[in-house]
Amino acid sequence: MITLGMIKWHQVAISLLLGVALGTAFGHWHAEECFRAHFKRGGMKQHILERFNKELRLSAEQKAQVAAIFDAKHPQMVALQDEMKPKFEALQSSAQTEIRKILDPGQQIKFDALNTKMEARWKERQKFFSS
Repeated sequence: MITLGMIKWHQVAISLLLGVALGTAFGHWHAEECFRAHFKRGGMKQHILERFNKELRLSAEQKAQVAAIFDAKHPQMVALQDEMKPKFEALQSSAQTEIRKILDPGQQIKFDALNTKMEARWKERQKFFSS
């Protein structure tokens, strides 16, 4: 049986950092999937318009105006996302480097394999959503 006294602080730190790294990666993936992919295909825009119409009972003219606002702001939203992507990736890489330093050689191998697997899944999703 493991007691709290047997758990070393670095094990807790590793767990927390992995949680943060994985949570950040998932959050980024989820935000991009929900926003960019749906908006690009018109799904998110259509979903929001339908929700606004249901909740606000928009007139046909208001729906057209809201759609025009979405269309006008979309390039800025994409540009902001493109601007933030390298910053996010640099932060993620920094966290992975720091985590790797505190792992033993066996853990590093597993950590590298986990990162490679997650990166491959991410690239596969990107291909799907960019088509």
